[in-house]
Amino acid sequence: MIGLWRSGLLALVLAAGAVPAHAGQLCGWLVESLAGDNVHQFELWLQSEGDADIVYKMRGEGVVTESSRVYAPGSGTYSLHARKAVKVWGFGTTLNTPADIDIVAEIRSPPKSVFSDEETPLLAKFSFQRRVPEGETAPPQPFGARKCVAVAAR
Repeated sequence: MIGLWRSGLLALVLAAGAVPAHAGQLCGWLVESLAGDNVHQFELWLQSEGDADIVYKMRGEGVVTESSRVYAPGSGTYSLHARKAVKVWGFGTTLNTPADIDIVAEIRSPPKSVFSDEETPLLAKFSFQRRVPEGETAPPQPFGARKCVAVAAR
């Protein structure tokens, strides 16, 4: 009887660990601004309802014109604090129209070890794409509207 109870308790603990609890929202948005000499600045901003350690990885094609492809697809770790918006990544380039913008941010759980190269679980993926028409003089607002996803506790 005790062996059966222990087995049942172990199964309950394992099942509880397999279904993560709801932890709130993680929001991301891309701010595009125009500086002098037709330099477009892109900034990724993140905010979470609770404190969270994350890894961000920038993907996508970047800024693509007929003659070039420009991008700075970095990655890094960050500690988000409850309800505080922070800029975690930025990139700037001269943009000649027409062009396509394709910036994707993957937000992942941090690895268990800083020495690990293993891909960690994906928490959220924010995609920002748009076509920049010939002769555009200012980015449309809002280009990178705030996007939020529910995330589970880890």
